[in-house]
Amino acid sequence: ADEWVELYNRSSVEVDLDGWTITRLVGDVDKPMVRLKGSVRPGTTFLIANFAPDDPRSRLAVRPHLISSSLSLPNTKLLLRLYDGDPEKGGRLVDVADDGAGSPMAGDSQAKGAMVRVLLDGDGSNPESWATARESMGWDPGATERGTPGASPSPGPASASAAAGGATAAQGDEREADPAAAASAPDTPT
Repeated sequence: ADEWVELYNRSSVEVDLDGWTITRLVGDVDKPMVRLKGSVRPGTTFLIANFAPDDPRSRLAVRPHLISSSLSLPNTKLLLRLYDGDPEKGGRLVDVADDGAGSPMAGDSQAKGAMVRVLLDGDGSNPESWATARESMGWDPGATERGTPGASPSPGPASASAAAGGATAAQGDEREADPAAAASAPDTPT
């Protein structure tokens, strides 16, 4: 099943993501999951997915900026962290998604609803920062997944987009020149 994470750049400058790292909780240990390459322009998202849209296992209709088979979002104990470098070499924590306890804070694995960041300025480990996706865009015709992979958040209080079959530390907090992260995988609740 498709799993994807979005990073949203709410700053006014392009952000170079080369060397940035998304980690996830494995057991009780934070482990690197994806090393990023590329950049994200102001007001746009950077989509990371586990499959290309032409892969027979994928329902995505949009091309990700980065495809990584190591992207895997858990259905329990979801905790993603986004660092502006290698966390073991001094990379600074930029954002988090979820808290690593129990089920993800939003999303619906049965209805294939992604976990969406609704409070861009909110703490990514706070349940109030997340909601289950109600919109569907960026999917193949006939797909039942809910979420908007690759779409920029709409203006207003509910403006971050993180679809998750897990949560993502990468789609979350925004700092002045840092991208907000969003996680998404419709097969997992978050």
